[in-house]
Amino acid sequence: LNAPPRWSCRVATLAMFLRLAASLCGVATSAVVIDAMKHDIQQIQAGSFDTIIGKFRDDAVSAVWYYKESNAADEKFLDEYQKVAKELKGIVKVCAMDCERFAKFCKDVGVGETPSVMIYPPNPQPSYALQGELTSKRITNVLTKSVPSMVTSLTADNEAAFLTSDPSKPKVILFSNKPKVPFMWRALSAEMVFKRTIKFGFATEEANAELAKKFKVKKFPTIVMQRGGKGEQKEMYSGDINFQAIHNWVNLYSESGMGDKVAGAAGGESGSDEAKPWLIQDIPELTGPSHN
Repeated sequence: LNAPPRWSCRVATLAMFLRLAASLCGVATSAVVIDAMKHDIQQIQAGSFDTIIGKFRDDAVSAVWYYKESNAADEKFLDEYQKVAKELKGIVKVCAMDCERFAKFCKDVGVGETPSVMIYPPNPQPSYALQGELTSKRITNVLTKSVPSMVTSLTADNEAAFLTSDPSKPKVILFSNKPKVPFMWRALSAEMVFKRTIKFGFATEEANAELAKKFKVKKFPTIVMQRGGKGEQKEMYSGDINFQAIHNWVNLYSESGMGDKVAGAAGGESGSDEAKPWLIQDIPELTGPSHN
């Protein structure tokens, strides 16, 4: 049976209403949703800013994306920023703050239009808003360049001093067939605890052939660790070459308080950090210090 004309009209009107409602609902639910299960971005609040970022400014590099939850441009930017967070996970703090919830804080730090990304390099460098196009590649590049390096590039002249000074600190060396210290190695050396308790070295196949032979390095890249007061313990790393895996391995030998100077018998600081090259010489040269 055909429906009466008035019912057909009502059905058409109802369908139009439902489409409109669905459309309106779509607009209303169009928002920035940072899901801890899907994203590597750390959400912060005005009250937690100092705890998460401020107190670590002396040691760490951080980024904060200031966004407005209902802003379509911010919703579109979410995936781009997630690429940064995923690539730098565990290395750089990649955070976000909602300026609709914390409007005063955003205003105080100078945020106007969003998306806005602020870079927080180590002190004394000031924080700044990244200008221009906000792409994941550009943001990642800026952050990686902001990470300081505590790596010693090894040469024939400084190898012995590196290996024998600070005997309480394990020495970790990356042997590479490339000339430049990679970002991952810089980031490990600058890690808040490692920078005080571990010494990181960088050796190349071309410049450090004898050192590579001493450590029985046959392929590049290879990572080795030397431990013990006389460098008697040597271990070759066999895990994955990525930040977190290497961090976990090095962390096994990083102890809080290592590398702190100890008072000597006369009350002054002991010379435990002085280089003692005779400890690794095949035939130690007899000197005053080596005789003691």
